[in-house]
Amino acid sequence: MHILVLPFGFILWYLAYKAKPIIRDDVTLHWEERNIDKRNKLLNIINERF
Repeated sequence: MHILVLPFGFILWYLAYKAKPIIRDDVTLHWEERNIDKRNKLLNIINERF
């Protein structure tokens, strides 16, 4: 029984996570810009080494 409950719980969690609304405000945009900057810095470091 528990073998069936865990996968079903993960599926429900995934569906709920995908269905949450996206809030567009200044804080979210600032946070996304910071994450993009960090990602670009990491990609530049990786590309320089290889």
